[in-house]
Amino acid sequence: MALARITRPGLVSIAILVAILWGCVLSERYLSRTSKMETYRALRDMRYLKFKRRVEPATHPRRPAVLPSSSTRPVVG
Repeated sequence: MALARITRPGLVSIAILVAILWGCVLSERYLSRTSKMETYRALRDMRYLKFKRRVEPATHPRRPAVLPSSSTRPVVG
C-alpha cells in the first residue's frame, strides 16, 4: 500500500523542471568558459601592450614649402 502516489501531471512537471535545471547548468558552463577565454585574451593583450612600450621616434616634420609669390602687391578683398 502506497502512502503517496505521483500523478501524471506531477511527473510532467518534474521532467520539465529537470530539463530547465540541465539547461541552466549547461548555459552556466558555457558562460564560464567564454568569460575565461575573454579574460585570457584581455591579459594577453595587456602583456602585448606592455612589451610594446618602446618609444619610437617620430619622423622630423618637413618645413612648409615657400611658394614664390607671382605679384609683389598685397591682395585686397
